Amino acid sequence: MFTRAGAAAVGYHKRSEVFHHRLGLGGQAESFDGEMAGLMIAAKKAVEYTNAHPQINRIYIFADCTAAIAAIHEPKPRAAQRYAAIFREKILDLLDHHPNIKVELSWCPSHCGIKGNERSDELAKQATNLA
Repeated sequence: MFTRAGAAAVGYHKRSEVFHHRLGLGGQAESFDGEMAGLMIAAKKAVEYTNAHPQINRIYIFADCTAAIAAIHEPKPRAAQRYAAIFREKILDLLDHHPNIKVELSWCPSHCGIKGNERSDELAKQATNLA
């Protein structure tokens, strides 16, 4: 029996949620795929939001999976490599066009009440029914 996987990302600006997106990954995906897809979604949506709001000069992306964060920085082929490639493509393109913007990717602990992390987990669970 396969379990279904989902991914999601939530964006905040000045403590208010400004975007969220969820993606169903179907029954062949694993939780790591969900983590990687979540990072890809975060990069895409953060870049879109930043391009529409030129006053923004810092982007912080948080993930609760250290393996996914490490995979984003590793160009070698591995599981979910397409998600990592899209993440890097979106962020590098943003930095090429806006060299004054700073982007930081950091780990955050899971299941300890961090607003954005809890919201993203909730949306990812909902997304399991989308594909």
